[in-house]
Amino acid sequence: MPASGFRLFTLLLLTFWMSFFITQSAFALTVSSVRFGSHPETQRLVVELSETADFRAFVLMEPNRLVVDMPAFDWSVGTIQKPSNFPVQDIRFGALGNGLSRIVIETGTHVMIQAAFMLPKQGGQRDRLVIDFKRTTEPAMRAALSQIHGPLQSKGLDAQEIPAIKQAKPEKKPPPQTPAPAPAATANKNSKKPLVIIDPGHGGPDPGARGANGNYEKHIVLAVGLELKKQLEDSGQYRVLMTRSTDVFIALGDRVRFARRNGGDLFISLHADSIRDQDVTGASVYTLSEKASDAATAKLAERENKSDLIAGIDLGDQDKDVANILLDLATRDTMNQSKFLANTVVSSMSSKGIRTLERPHRSAGFAVLKAPDIPSILVEMGYVTNRSEVARLSSPEHRRKIATTLKNSIDSYFQKVARP
Repeated sequence: MPASGFRLFTLLLLTFWMSFFITQSAFALTVSSVRFGSHPETQRLVVELSETADFRAFVLMEPNRLVVDMPAFDWSVGTIQKPSNFPVQDIRFGALGNGLSRIVIETGTHVMIQAAFMLPKQGGQRDRLVIDFKRTTEPAMRAALSQIHGPLQSKGLDAQEIPAIKQAKPEKKPPPQTPAPAPAATANKNSKKPLVIIDPGHGGPDPGARGANGNYEKHIVLAVGLELKKQLEDSGQYRVLMTRSTDVFIALGDRVRFARRNGGDLFISLHADSIRDQDVTGASVYTLSEKASDAATAKLAERENKSDLIAGIDLGDQDKDVANILLDLATRDTMNQSKFLANTVVSSMSSKGIRTLERPHRSAGFAVLKAPDIPSILVEMGYVTNRSEVARLSSPEHRRKIATTLKNSIDSYFQKVARP
């Protein structure tokens, strides 16, 4: 073989092995199967693994869930057969960060764990995590909330410190997205360009609302967020950071802290609402207030704020801090600027033919809007429970239109409310 041909062959072989090892090392652990077995008075969950691993299993309420945390894993599970004699409503999985992943089994009844153990491979069987659980009463489940099964509890982790994640399963993985700066990155604060923080809601195993066409809120808002980021950066007038640029879960408090840590000048949280009345359509914009502007908005804020409550994160101490912050004059100025931006967005939507609700600017105690020093709005781009509206929101053309509307509103904001 000629020397040049040998070098080419060697290069191709090296490239192959490098890609192979990179792929193999992405996750040391693989979940290959999840199945249920029924026994008298007991249900058994069996999770097949590529190797034994530390784990921790516990239950959470409101809604009732059985939760399993393990080192970050690759999910290679096909169709999961739910038990016929036990109400398993949903099975979800996703990354928690800090090298951990989570499996969530949402049940339609109160449950408690009886035993949880790892079975090493033997007799042709893979390594398996086995969890036996059963129906119980509400008081008994509430008493079991502090019980953690498995060796992972010995590593200084607390169930309340790790955000839970929620993702309908099965679902198609979203198309690859252009990476944006990671939340850990810090923008150059010496730049004179305003810093806009874009916050696509939900993410990872928290899908948000499910559309009438099967599309998830988390994918819609991420697509709009990436398009808005592109338009803002292409203008050359702004710096932009995203709380998430991929399909990951981020706790509400972490989103606010990320914006403050990076010295954001504006915070735009993107969502798409759901409602029982499938005929309702229209976008709306929300700002922070101590009292909700109406009952529907109060329920919406409660639902959005449960993204963390479902995760097992206690926001009670933050509410006290926010109550005090709201009395501060600086915060009142921030709230006034937020209202100005919200009204600007509403006006821009109307002028661009984007349908809005009859009262499009509303307010309530949204946890994600509680940065005391950053004007913040939450944009509900429409109702995914309406077939026509979710079809529009699933369209790249319509999403670009929304992003352009928001970009124009941001332009107007900085032209009239300049920050030093």
